[in-house]
Amino acid sequence: MWLKCLKNEKFLYFAGGVAAATLGVKTFKSDKARDLCVKGLAKGMKLQKDAQEAFQNVKEDATDLCHDAKQQADSGNE
Repeated sequence: MWLKCLKNEKFLYFAGGVAAATLGVKTFKSDKARDLCVKGLAKGMKLQKDAQEAFQNVKEDATDLCHDAKQQADSGNE
């Protein structure tokens, strides 16, 4: 009977899935995996903060340029 199960393709996929899930759970519960996840998340958060600061700087520069251009246009019309 076991030999028949081992020849069944669906059973082998099922058994492989169970084995992969079990291994995955044990891997993600390890301290090393947690450390890697925390460090990766921290780097992602830093990148996001840096991108927001860069966007804010560009926005402020664009606002200043727009204001200067408007003043220059207004003074040219007088």
